[in-house]
Amino acid sequence: MQERDTTTAPKGAGTLGVSGDGVFRIHFDRHLAHPVEKVWTALTDDRTRAVWLDGVRIDARPGGTVAYDFGEEGTATGEVLSVHGPSADDPAAELVHTWQWEGVPDSVVTWRLEGGEGGTRLQLTHSELVREPARDFAVGWHIILDSADLHLSGGDPGAAWEAYEEVAGHYAA
Repeated sequence: MQERDTTTAPKGAGTLGVSGDGVFRIHFDRHLAHPVEKVWTALTDDRTRAVWLDGVRIDARPGGTVAYDFGEEGTATGEVLSVHGPSADDPAAELVHTWQWEGVPDSVVTWRLEGGEGGTRLQLTHSELVREPARDFAVGWHIILDSADLHLSGGDPGAAWEAYEEVAGHYAA
């Protein structure tokens, strides 16, 4: 895999490559200046998520359905495999679901939240991918994560799309 010039990478850029277990994946590791509970609610509460990620439904319970409707671009569907919300005993949270996109083998998306100094470490991993659509998916995840951060910070989540060309250029071959 080619090395990228990280000095020109957009803020919060993810990585594409083969993980230690030999699986091709997309991985993002972001810091959000908000508590885990607030980030978890933004991800799992239908009304809150609709503000920053319209067209996406996640029934956040094992066996629940997942649908990411991107209009003309297509729709990804899936099933929630596991859910672990934050609690007093364990403030970390995790949501794992499958990702089914027409013409592409099924894959798995993991949202992992961990509390830390000044907020939440959000790790999003989309694994068991084939290389061809991975770059397009990485652009989408990047914008989705930017939208979440803007929403949580009180900004306009739609503004994340203004950087689409820059973000897409970073992930281009």
